[in-house]
Amino acid sequence: MSDAFIREVDEDLRQKQINSLWKKYGKFIIGIAVGIVLLVSGRALYSSFIENKYIEQANAFSNAVKLNGSEITAALGPVIASDVDGYEIVATFKKAELETAAKNIQAAVATLDQFIKSGTVDTVYKDIANIQAAILELDTVPSDVVRARLSLILNGTSKFKYIANEILALSELRNDEVEAAILRLEALVVDAESPAGVKNRADQYLSVIK
Repeated sequence: MSDAFIREVDEDLRQKQINSLWKKYGKFIIGIAVGIVLLVSGRALYSSFIENKYIEQANAFSNAVKLNGSEITAALGPVIASDVDGYEIVATFKKAELETAAKNIQAAVATLDQFIKSGTVDTVYKDIANIQAAILELDTVPSDVVRARLSLILNGTSKFKYIANEILALSELRNDEVEAAILRLEALVVDAESPAGVKNRADQYLSVIK
């Protein structure tokens, strides 16, 4: 049995283990991003509601989520286009969630990208949208594309930079940039500021690829 064949089998097993870990944690990471959106924008929605300023959009959003399938996506469009604080944010992420559930990943990424380009949205929400879009693109784009998408988060002071580094490491692994991924994951493990969940996942990835 040749060394090349053994290496190929070993690499295949590693990739399957990495895929298994991503299946285990991927939805959890997305859930963190969406949960933060709902928590922060929920406060904005409450403030707006008690001031009686956005009742029209409140009704439009409420009516939209009662619909089925593609009808919801279509009905959320005007809410997103309204640029009303809070509702624009929640409607965008709901639309992307529905498109993802329908396996229409390109549409979900396009929805998030359009939101990111909005001049009226706070940076924190754009960061979350970029993270979610990067996760959705993990299986289909080179690591350079993921790196470019997350560059402002990776090089800034955003609280999401640790998750962004984790996502980029996964992209590097999927694109056979193993050494770069190892360095990135090791940095997450030793960084005192890294959240415990990110550290634990990084450690598990390293146990597979080292």
